[in-house]
Amino acid sequence: MAKMYTLDSKLLTGTPEIRIGDSVYPVDDREKTVKKIMKLFDEEDVKNSVDNIDKVFALVFSPKDYKKIDSMNMRFEAYQRLLEIVMAAITGEDYDPERKEDDTFREQ
Repeated sequence: MAKMYTLDSKLLTGTPEIRIGDSVYPVDDREKTVKKIMKLFDEEDVKNSVDNIDKVFALVFSPKDYKKIDSMNMRFEAYQRLLEIVMAAITGEDYDPERKEDDTFREQ
């Protein structure tokens, strides 16, 4: 008898969410969005990587949510941490703020 493999419907329809303060924001983790993000980090040089953070946020959050998040003018440390959380959310990884080595999207 042949083996049957299935893709859980939860993986096909579930959307990760990120809580910032009291608000919860859905994250677009669809394949085409992730490919666009990966391309950003492949094509741009390191000096433009800070600008790429805004581009990532514009891709993963709805325009309304992105505008709200951008208007927070958060501390840079929080801004970087949000990027780490977003990357964990779109890749399905568990986010561990204590983990020091995260080479998922960094040059080696």
